Amino acid sequence: MLRLIFSTIRNIGLGIFVNGAFALQFADGEAKAYWAIAEGIAVMLLAGYAELKAKGANDE
Repeated sequence: MLRLIFSTIRNIGLGIFVNGAFALQFADGEAKAYWAIAEGIAVMLLAGYAELKAKGANDE
C-alpha cells in the first residue's frame, strides 16, 4: 500500500516537472516555470526517499 502511495506522489512530481518544462518552451522564461520544475524534482526526490525509508523500516 505504501509503495502505491509513494508511486502516486512521484507521478504527481513528474507531472509538475513536465508542466514546468512545457511552460518554459512557450513562455519567456517566467520564474513560475522554474519554480514548477524545482518543485517537481523536489517532490519526486522526497517520494523516493520516503519509499526507501519505509522499505528500510519494513526490513527490520
